[in-house]
Amino acid sequence: MPADRITIGRFSSLTYLSQKALRLYDSRGILVPGGKDRFTGYRYYTVGQIEEALKIRMLCTLGFGLAPIATILSALSAGDDETVQRLIDQRHQETTREIGRLEKIRSLLVERRDFAELFAMNVSEPVIKEVPALRVFSGRRTGTYESVCSEVSEALFAILFSPANQKNGVTITGPCMSLCYDEEYRETDADIEMAVPVHGPVTSDDPSYTVRTLPAARVISVVYRGPYEHDGFSVAFENAFRFAADKGLETDGPDRQIYLTNPDETPAEDLLTEIQIPVKR
Repeated sequence: MPADRITIGRFSSLTYLSQKALRLYDSRGILVPGGKDRFTGYRYYTVGQIEEALKIRMLCTLGFGLAPIATILSALSAGDDETVQRLIDQRHQETTREIGRLEKIRSLLVERRDFAELFAMNVSEPVIKEVPALRVFSGRRTGTYESVCSEVSEALFAILFSPANQKNGVTITGPCMSLCYDEEYRETDADIEMAVPVHGPVTSDDPSYTVRTLPAARVISVVYRGPYEHDGFSVAFENAFRFAADKGLETDGPDRQIYLTNPDETPAEDLLTEIQIPVKR
């Protein structure tokens, strides 16, 4: 057999890639054998493909998926350094976030708290309080929770800090908040209103953003400390609803989440969010 006609088994041993992986790369067009026997269907690779296989193995080690690997290999062949660097930077950011998540898990395990402590340590005891009526500038959308909160809040602040509104003396009088109008968890079409307490005559060219008054309410209040993640909020809501059940209270209206700290200036583990569950008087 010619030296430049390497069987899949031999190629596997040379590159430390399993035959199963090589067949997958072939089917995805990432590493197609240099030739195939038209009678037996056997795959044969070339010596020049060893370097390509080693690149794939390294990219897999770095945690890249098949689609990014294909894009990187194509960009390398085309001399598109910008695309390669963009994907590397993206993977670096993902890795940094994952390291932060694992560090948090490690610190919790080292402290050896029991499960009850682990779930309760970042949530305050529920209290009942009266919330006065509040004048807010708000916008309401449907979508994923993350996208609505991010996009609508950015739009609200852009309008409030526009030259016209700053000239009118518009000021923000409290932390940003969200109101959730769904009675169940919605994955992609959550009904959410973002609101910012304001003073002064707000003008906006977009009619979907308006000034309104949130009614006064009696609420169960719980403060959660930690990142904006479902698990942490779930514990806070569980404490609030258990408190309502123990006290015989009936919920009344959309729950509110008050973002007490600025996520651009505060580490994720130190973010403070107040959960408010309105209840009937």
